[in-house]
Amino acid sequence: MAEVKSMFREVLPKQGQLSVEDVSTMVLCKPKLLPLKSLTLEKLEKMQQAAQDTIRQQEMAEKEQQITH
Repeated sequence: MAEVKSMFREVLPKQGQLSVEDVSTMVLCKPKLLPLKSLTLEKLEKMQQAAQDTIRQQEMAEKEQQITH
């Protein structure tokens, strides 16, 4: 194999310490909080509550009409 000469040459220290910082460490990030209820479920619950409120109002109106007649 032919060696490719680069414009930089490798220099190793003859004294002191040689440190290599190639150790991968885990990086902690902020936890992502997930809602306990999905938005769709919340919308469905609101719609159901509104429907129940409407039925209650209609029943109250019918009772009032029966009392007045």
